[in-house]
Amino acid sequence: MKRNAPEYDAWNAQMPEQEPWQEPDGFSNQLPEQKSTGTARLLPLAICAVLLVVLLAEGAFFWLRGRQLEWRNAVYVPDAQQSMYQADESFSFGPYQRAVKVSGQGEDLGAITGIAQGEKIVRAAVSLGAMNQAAWDCDGAFYLQSGGVYYPNLGGYELEQEHPEWAMRALNGYELCGTGMEEGWVYFLVPESVSEGTLWLHWLEKNEDYNTESVQAAGVAVQFDQEVTGND
Repeated sequence: MKRNAPEYDAWNAQMPEQEPWQEPDGFSNQLPEQKSTGTARLLPLAICAVLLVVLLAEGAFFWLRGRQLEWRNAVYVPDAQQSMYQADESFSFGPYQRAVKVSGQGEDLGAITGIAQGEKIVRAAVSLGAMNQAAWDCDGAFYLQSGGVYYPNLGGYELEQEHPEWAMRALNGYELCGTGMEEGWVYFLVPESVSEGTLWLHWLEKNEDYNTESVQAAGVAVQFDQEVTGND
């Protein structure tokens, strides 16, 4: 026994010291590579997901922005007996058969000071023939219908601060009930995306209490793809 002890101790001296809980791991050299590979695969997916969220957020913002402009400018239009007419051709309108002609080529005037970003001014040329008598029981109105939304016309007082030259030739709804011959422009404040629409002339007949009894409406299709910078 004493002769074998030195050989046993010499063999043990060559073994590295190792704590009993430190078990050798045959896969330890592969784990960092596997983790980096998984991270590299997930990174493009994360970037795509972030870009998709950003694009969806921008799309929702611009859609809501357009809807807000529509909701802010839109008005309630009473139900009416509607008739469509050809542009640039004279037709009779209202109970007094007033001669009316609307140009099918409107004009895009762009933005002016005082309106919100994303809005613009468009206009259409309208001619009204003379009538023999005034219609005291009438309340006239102009509307532009685009995409299911109705926009009221801008009167001269709403334009004169920035463009008095526009205000001088701006027609208002009440002039539909007048007797004189009128020729001018009907202006509308609309979103920038509007490039066409239906111009509606409304004739509202009133009773003695000035309540609406009946409504007649004449519509003409108008394009607004012609940009102008003139002052007429």
